[in-house]
Amino acid sequence: FLAVMSHEIRTPLNGILGYVQILSRSDLTSDQTQGLNVIGNCGSHLLALINDVLDLAKVEAGKLDLNPRPCHLPALLQGVMEMTRVRAEQKELTFTGELPPDLPEGIIVDEKRLRQVLLNLLNNAVKFTHVGTVSLVVQKLSLTTDHIRLAFEVRDTGVGMTPEQVETIFLPFEQVGSQQQRAQGTGLGLAITESLVELMGGPLAVT
Repeated sequence: FLAVMSHEIRTPLNGILGYVQILSRSDLTSDQTQGLNVIGNCGSHLLALINDVLDLAKVEAGKLDLNPRPCHLPALLQGVMEMTRVRAEQKELTFTGELPPDLPEGIIVDEKRLRQVLLNLLNNAVKFTHVGTVSLVVQKLSLTTDHIRLAFEVRDTGVGMTPEQVETIFLPFEQVGSQQQRAQGTGLGLAITESLVELMGGPLAVT
Protein backbone atom coordinates (compact mmCIF):
# COMPACT_ATOMS: atom_id res chain seq x y z
CA PHE A 1 0.00 0.00 0.00
CA LEU A 2 2.75 2.43 0.97
CA ALA A 3 4.74 1.64 -2.17
CA VAL A 4 1.74 2.38 -4.41
CA MET A 5 0.67 5.48 -2.48
CA SER A 6 4.19 6.90 -2.35
CA HIS A 7 4.35 6.78 -6.16
CA GLU A 8 0.93 8.41 -6.48
CA ILE A 9 1.91 11.22 -4.09
CA ARG A 10 5.37 11.71 -5.57
CA THR A 11 4.07 12.29 -9.12
CA PRO A 12 2.13 15.53 -8.42
CA LEU A 13 4.78 16.58 -5.88
CA ASN A 14 7.47 16.45 -8.56
CA GLY A 15 5.31 18.80 -10.65
CA ILE A 16 5.03 21.25 -7.74
CA LEU A 17 8.80 21.20 -7.06
CA GLY A 18 9.53 21.52 -10.78
CA TYR A 19 7.44 24.67 -11.11
CA VAL A 20 9.01 26.11 -7.95
CA GLN A 21 12.37 25.86 -9.74
CA ILE A 22 10.96 27.42 -12.93
CA LEU A 23 9.26 30.29 -11.06
CA SER A 24 12.39 30.98 -9.00
CA ARG A 25 14.12 32.13 -12.21
CA SER A 26 11.47 34.83 -12.75
CA ASP A 27 11.53 38.44 -11.56
CA LEU A 28 9.71 38.20 -8.23
CA THR A 29 9.08 40.53 -5.33
CA SER A 30 10.66 39.67 -1.98
CA ASP A 31 7.26 38.49 -0.66
CA GLN A 32 6.76 36.27 -3.69
CA THR A 33 10.26 34.84 -3.33
CA GLN A 34 9.64 34.14 0.34
CA GLY A 35 6.34 32.42 -0.46
CA LEU A 36 8.00 30.35 -3.19
CA ASN A 37 10.72 29.29 -0.73
CA VAL A 38 8.05 28.12 1.70
CA ILE A 39 6.40 26.02 -1.04
CA GLY A 40 9.78 24.57 -2.01
CA ASN A 41 10.80 23.76 1.55
CA CYS A 42 7.44 22.18 2.38
CA GLY A 43 7.51 20.15 -0.84
CA SER A 44 11.06 18.96 -0.20
CA HIS A 45 10.18 18.02 3.37
CA LEU A 46 7.14 16.07 2.18
CA LEU A 47 9.21 14.26 -0.46
CA ALA A 48 11.80 13.31 2.18
CA LEU A 49 9.04 12.06 4.46
CA ILE A 50 7.53 9.93 1.68
CA ASN A 51 10.92 8.40 0.87
CA ASP A 52 11.71 7.74 4.55
CA VAL A 53 8.32 6.14 5.25
CA LEU A 54 8.74 3.91 2.20
CA ASP A 55 12.23 2.87 3.32
CA LEU A 56 10.97 2.20 6.86
CA ALA A 57 8.15 0.06 5.47
CA LYS A 58 10.75 -1.95 3.52
CA VAL A 59 12.85 -2.34 6.69
CA GLU A 60 9.90 -3.63 8.70
CA ALA A 61 8.86 -5.98 5.89
CA GLY A 62 12.42 -7.28 5.54
CA LYS A 63 12.52 -6.11 1.92
CA LEU A 64 15.16 -3.40 2.10
CA ASP A 65 17.85 -4.79 -0.19
CA LEU A 66 21.26 -3.58 -1.27
CA ASN A 67 22.19 -3.29 -4.93
CA PRO A 68 26.01 -3.44 -4.93
CA ARG A 69 27.82 -2.38 -8.11
CA PRO A 70 31.32 -1.20 -9.02
CA CYS A 71 31.80 2.32 -7.69
CA HIS A 72 34.55 4.98 -7.76
CA LEU A 73 34.89 5.55 -4.03
CA PRO A 74 36.92 8.82 -4.02
CA ALA A 75 34.36 10.48 -6.33
CA LEU A 76 31.47 9.34 -4.10
CA LEU A 77 33.17 10.69 -0.97
CA GLN A 78 34.21 13.96 -2.61
CA GLY A 79 30.60 14.53 -3.71
CA VAL A 80 29.30 13.86 -0.20
CA MET A 81 31.92 16.18 1.33
CA GLU A 82 31.20 19.01 -1.12
CA MET A 83 27.46 18.87 -0.38
CA THR A 84 28.18 18.92 3.35
CA ARG A 85 30.70 21.75 3.00
CA VAL A 86 28.05 23.93 1.32
CA ARG A 87 25.55 23.29 4.12
CA ALA A 88 28.20 23.92 6.77
CA GLU A 89 29.31 27.21 5.20
CA GLN A 90 25.70 28.41 5.16
CA LYS A 91 25.81 28.14 8.98
CA GLU A 92 29.35 29.58 9.14
CA LEU A 93 30.74 26.23 10.31
CA THR A 94 34.07 24.67 9.35
CA PHE A 95 33.89 21.32 7.54
CA THR A 96 36.86 18.99 7.18
CA GLY A 97 37.27 15.63 5.50
CA GLU A 98 40.06 13.13 6.19
CA LEU A 99 40.61 10.29 3.71
CA PRO A 100 43.41 7.71 3.99
CA PRO A 101 46.11 8.08 1.30
CA ASP A 102 45.76 4.41 0.30
CA LEU A 103 41.98 4.51 -0.11
CA PRO A 104 41.01 2.11 -2.93
CA GLU A 105 39.58 3.76 -6.03
CA GLY A 106 37.21 0.99 -7.05
CA ILE A 107 34.96 -0.99 -4.71
CA ILE A 108 31.69 -2.89 -5.07
CA VAL A 109 29.03 -1.26 -2.92
CA ASP A 110 25.49 0.08 -3.08
CA GLU A 111 26.57 3.63 -3.95
CA LYS A 112 23.12 5.16 -3.43
CA ARG A 113 22.70 3.64 0.04
CA LEU A 114 26.23 4.46 1.21
CA ARG A 115 25.70 8.06 0.11
CA GLN A 116 22.34 8.08 1.94
CA VAL A 117 23.98 6.87 5.17
CA LEU A 118 26.82 9.40 5.05
CA LEU A 119 24.64 12.37 4.11
CA ASN A 120 22.12 11.50 6.82
CA LEU A 121 24.80 11.47 9.51
CA LEU A 122 26.57 14.57 8.18
CA ASN A 123 23.35 16.55 7.72
CA ASN A 124 22.39 15.73 11.31
CA ALA A 125 25.80 16.92 12.47
CA VAL A 126 25.40 20.23 10.61
CA LYS A 127 21.81 20.68 11.81
CA PHE A 128 22.71 20.29 15.50
CA THR A 129 25.98 22.23 15.38
CA HIS A 130 25.79 26.01 15.77
CA VAL A 131 29.45 26.88 16.36
CA GLY A 132 32.65 25.08 15.44
CA THR A 133 33.40 22.11 13.24
CA VAL A 134 31.85 19.13 11.47
CA SER A 135 34.18 16.49 10.07
CA LEU A 136 34.14 13.17 8.22
CA VAL A 137 37.03 10.79 8.97
CA VAL A 138 37.41 7.67 6.83
CA GLN A 139 39.69 4.84 8.01
CA LYS A 140 40.72 1.62 6.35
CA LEU A 141 40.34 -1.11 8.98
CA SER A 142 41.26 -4.23 7.02
CA LEU A 143 41.97 -5.36 3.47
CA THR A 144 41.97 -8.85 1.92
CA THR A 145 42.10 -9.96 -1.70
CA ASP A 146 38.35 -9.54 -2.15
CA HIS A 147 37.10 -7.50 0.81
CA ILE A 148 37.75 -4.13 2.44
CA ARG A 149 36.40 -2.93 5.75
CA LEU A 150 36.03 0.82 6.14
CA ALA A 151 35.10 2.96 9.14
CA PHE A 152 33.26 6.25 8.65
CA GLU A 153 33.28 8.60 11.61
CA VAL A 154 31.25 11.81 11.74
CA ARG A 155 32.40 14.25 14.42
CA ASP A 156 30.89 17.58 15.44
CA THR A 157 31.01 20.25 18.12
CA GLY A 158 27.24 20.34 18.35
CA VAL A 159 24.74 20.52 21.18
CA GLY A 160 25.39 16.95 22.32
CA MET A 161 22.92 14.49 23.84
CA THR A 162 22.00 13.17 27.25
CA PRO A 163 22.55 9.42 27.95
CA GLU A 164 18.75 9.03 27.82
CA GLN A 165 18.59 10.55 24.36
CA VAL A 166 21.42 8.34 23.12
CA GLU A 167 19.32 5.30 24.07
CA THR A 168 16.43 6.36 21.81
CA ILE A 169 17.90 8.12 18.75
CA PHE A 170 17.89 4.99 16.58
CA LEU A 171 14.17 4.35 17.21
CA PRO A 172 11.68 5.38 14.47
CA PHE A 173 10.10 8.85 14.90
CA GLU A 174 12.39 9.68 17.83
CA GLN A 175 13.98 13.13 17.60
CA VAL A 176 16.07 15.25 19.92
CA GLY A 177 16.74 18.96 19.91
CA SER A 178 14.49 22.00 19.81
CA GLN A 179 11.00 22.06 18.30
CA GLN A 180 12.34 24.00 15.30
CA GLN A 181 15.08 21.42 14.68
CA ARG A 182 12.58 18.57 14.98
CA ALA A 183 10.41 20.22 12.34
CA GLN A 184 13.33 19.99 9.89
CA GLY A 185 13.41 16.17 9.99
CA THR A 186 11.17 13.12 9.92
CA GLY A 187 12.60 11.21 12.88
CA LEU A 188 13.15 8.22 10.58
CA GLY A 189 16.61 8.92 9.21
CA LEU A 190 18.72 7.29 11.92
CA ALA A 191 16.47 4.21 12.17
CA ILE A 192 16.82 3.67 8.40
CA THR A 193 20.55 4.48 8.52
CA GLU A 194 21.14 1.87 11.23
CA SER A 195 19.29 -0.77 9.18
CA LEU A 196 21.35 0.09 6.07
CA VAL A 197 24.64 -0.07 7.96
CA GLU A 198 23.68 -3.47 9.42
CA LEU A 199 22.79 -4.70 5.92
CA MET A 200 26.31 -3.65 4.87
CA GLY A 201 27.72 -5.82 7.66
CA GLY A 202 28.70 -3.09 10.12
CA PRO A 203 27.53 -1.43 13.34
CA LEU A 204 26.32 2.14 13.87
CA ALA A 205 27.20 3.66 17.21
CA VAL A 206 27.32 7.06 18.89
CA THR A 207 29.63 8.51 21.53
